[in-house]
Amino acid sequence: MKVTIQKAKNGENTASVEGHFLHSNYAPVKEAQRFVDNLSLPFTPTTIIITEPALSYCADFLKQKFPEIKTGVIRYINDFSEYNSKFDFVINYYEHPDFETYLENNFTEEQLLTTHFISWPASSQLFNETDKIVWNAIRQSMLRAKTLLITRQYFEKKWLYNSCNFLKYCSKTISFENTINKPALIISSGPSLIPFINIIKDYQDKFFIICLSSAISVCIKNGITPDLCMTTDGGYWAGEHLKALYKNDIPIAMSSEAYCPKKLLRKLTVMPLDYGDGISSALLKTQNIQTIQASRNGTVSGTALLFAYKYCTNNIYLCGLDMSAQKGFQHTQPNELEKNSSYKDNRISTKQTRLGKSEITNGSLDIYKDWFINNPLKTEERKIFRLMEKEYCRNSLGWIKDITAKDFIDLISKHSETSEINFITSDFQFDKSECLKLLYDSEKNIQWKKQLFPLDFVQAIHDPLNKEIENRIETEWQKLQKRIERIFS
Repeated sequence: MKVTIQKAKNGENTASVEGHFLHSNYAPVKEAQRFVDNLSLPFTPTTIIITEPALSYCADFLKQKFPEIKTGVIRYINDFSEYNSKFDFVINYYEHPDFETYLENNFTEEQLLTTHFISWPASSQLFNETDKIVWNAIRQSMLRAKTLLITRQYFEKKWLYNSCNFLKYCSKTISFENTINKPALIISSGPSLIPFINIIKDYQDKFFIICLSSAISVCIKNGITPDLCMTTDGGYWAGEHLKALYKNDIPIAMSSEAYCPKKLLRKLTVMPLDYGDGISSALLKTQNIQTIQASRNGTVSGTALLFAYKYCTNNIYLCGLDMSAQKGFQHTQPNELEKNSSYKDNRISTKQTRLGKSEITNGSLDIYKDWFINNPLKTEERKIFRLMEKEYCRNSLGWIKDITAKDFIDLISKHSETSEINFITSDFQFDKSECLKLLYDSEKNIQWKKQLFPLDFVQAIHDPLNKEIENRIETEWQKLQKRIERIFS
């Protein structure tokens, strides 16, 4: 599209696209002032973002009217980049075709839901198709942000309680003594694992094996001994997968937010994972405990990949990472959750009916799959593969290459012998006084409340005169403090 910048009737610059004006051809600055004067905000946002304001005449007036609010711009084309300086930040749509993903990756749920988006009217008409895509992405990302915020408000408290139990009951920790030079093999529990089980069993000494919690029973049943298990899920049912560790001395890498039965936690040798953010990280820092840096991710397989990428120097192999529904069982057997579900099977509610329902694609799998596709890692001399036979393949992970069992064996033969993996083991003694001191730190309290009650804080921004929200936060906070005191007692 041809963009023309020319003089308006009053001598100010104006702009047009294919002969159609983006600003007034008579008084473009006055037009921008009237636009902002007539702008009414439904709440006091933290940020205002305007879509394609062309010559940015509205920027100064937005700053004058809302001096405490950050302003940003979404550019549809690059022709107006020299007019960006008046905004606090710039987003170029034309650089991010998957705009919904971009918004979700670069803004927190709170940021999205406390931002007010506005459009420059002429741009909405002249860039009609782009405008539809951008505004649909904004709507969808905000809907998802609201859903995630509801989920987070529910789980944040659970994660905090898990973190408190972790510190109280964890007694033995490990950390790496040296860099891992072996190829890393990350075992998930998808059915695509099945054709590779015997190969992994025969060649397991060649790998640093990270077994995700849902695959622990499979590995143990088939004589595969992982170097490390990993769990990050904070829900109760995720803890069912860990039962097999009662009778096996396999170390486990886990975030303090993850759920683990207290009795088992006392027994386990743990590699504590620290995401470096939030309350759980703050609690860990009050203790004399050796932690390993890890990346927060929506799925444990994502955390495991980034973990292997950071601490291993060789190729990384992903196994059982189907990221799609399969026929029949959705996990390689045995699987603790499948075993629990089977107890409810009967003549009316049969196993076949239950498995049939499980074949319906889970929307969260698509989200996780998209994360792998959209976050390529710089691998340089090493490579990342997914082990996948054709009969199980339902998708592609983009930059991650799929290889068959034959390819896998060929690659194994090329791996030279590497040094043994050694861990440093330490005893851990919990100091509850430091945790309680942090819990009652008045400055930290505000920060903690925002994390624990994110939905309530967003609602308070939208409805600042509603004292009921403030009272609800305070009541819930006091209940939470008392429960933590009971955990630590």
